[in-house]
Amino acid sequence: MMNSEESRRGSHERFHDAVEVVAPPVAEGADGRPRGVGVELEFGQLTAFDAARAVTRALGPGSALHEEDPHRFRITPPAGSPWRGSFRVELDTRWAHPEHLRRHVGNPDESEEDNELPRLAAAFLGDVAGLVMPVELVAPPVGWPDLPALMPLITGLRAAGATGTEHSTFAGFGMHLNVEAAAYDAEYLLSVLRAYVLIAPRLRRDSRLATIRRMQNYINPFAVDYARHILDAGYAPELGRLIDDYIAFNPTRNMELDMLPLFAHLDAPRVRRRLPDEKISARPTFHWRLPDCRIDAPGWRPMDDWTRWVEVERLATQPLEIRALSRTFLSKGPRWEIEARLARIAESFE
Repeated sequence: MMNSEESRRGSHERFHDAVEVVAPPVAEGADGRPRGVGVELEFGQLTAFDAARAVTRALGPGSALHEEDPHRFRITPPAGSPWRGSFRVELDTRWAHPEHLRRHVGNPDESEEDNELPRLAAAFLGDVAGLVMPVELVAPPVGWPDLPALMPLITGLRAAGATGTEHSTFAGFGMHLNVEAAAYDAEYLLSVLRAYVLIAPRLRRDSRLATIRRMQNYINPFAVDYARHILDAGYAPELGRLIDDYIAFNPTRNMELDMLPLFAHLDAPRVRRRLPDEKISARPTFHWRLPDCRIDAPGWRPMDDWTRWVEVERLATQPLEIRALSRTFLSKGPRWEIEARLARIAESFE
C-alpha cells in the first residue's frame, strides 16, 4: 500500500506524464534551474476560505493552511513538492484586507486594540464585495517542466464549484503567467517586446477571449504608435530609455503584457518616480495577463496558453525574422498578412 507521500507524488507524476510541456528556447535561468513560471487564477462562486481549503486538499498531506485575514489565506505546500514558495488565496480587492484600510483611513502604527476597527471593516467589506468580485489563487513559481502540477489544484477547485470567465456577467476572470525572464539586458527585453507586438493579433485570435474581458480595460493591447516606435530598426535603447519609453506609451499595469513588475525589479526608483500611485509588485518576470481563466471548462489547461507564450519567445530569438516582419508592419500598418510567415516559424520548431 502506498503511503501519503507516494500517493501525492504519484498523482503529480500521472499529470506530468499525460501532458507535454513545450520547452522555451532558453530553458534554464541564471541559477541553473528550469525557468520558473508563476500562475494567477481568478474565479467565481467560492469564498476565499473555501478555495483555500480546496487547494490545501489538492496539495495533499503535509500542506498547511494559514489565515492572514478572513479573506486572505496562505498555504504552505508539502516538503518535496515542485513549488518554490507558498500559495496565496484571496478576495481580489484591496478593501477586503485590513492593512489597506489602515494605510488609507487609519494609522499603521496604532496599537493592536486600535486596529480592531480596520479588521472588522475589511471583513464586512469583503463579505459584500465577495458577491461580485473574484477570488484569486496566486501560485508560487514552479519550473516550467512541472506546470502540470497545477492540474490537481484546478481539478479540486472545479469540484468545489469554482467558475471561470464564461459564467461571469460583470467581471472577466483571467489567468496571468509570471514567466521568469531569461536575461535582463535591454537588447533581450526589446527582442521580446518586438516579438510580442508582432504576434499579438494572433495570440488574441487563438486565445478566443471572452467578450466581457475584451470589453474591459484590464488587458489593453499595445498601441500602434508604440509598436512603430520599438519596431524601428534604428531603435537600440539602453535599459533606462527602454523603461522610460515603455512607461511614456503605457503608463498602466493593465496591459496584455505588463512589463512594469520586471522593470520595477530592475530599476524601482525610475518606475516609482514615473508611476507613484500604480499598484506594482516588483519581480523578475514577464507578467502576461491576456489569457482567460476557464477553470470550469472540461479540458482547459494552462499549458495551452504557456505554449502560446513560448511562440513569443521563439520569435524573439530570430532577429532576421523580426526585422522582416517589422518592415512589413511599418510599411503596411497593423493589419498585415504575416500568418503564413508565422506558421513557418512555428513549423521550424516541430
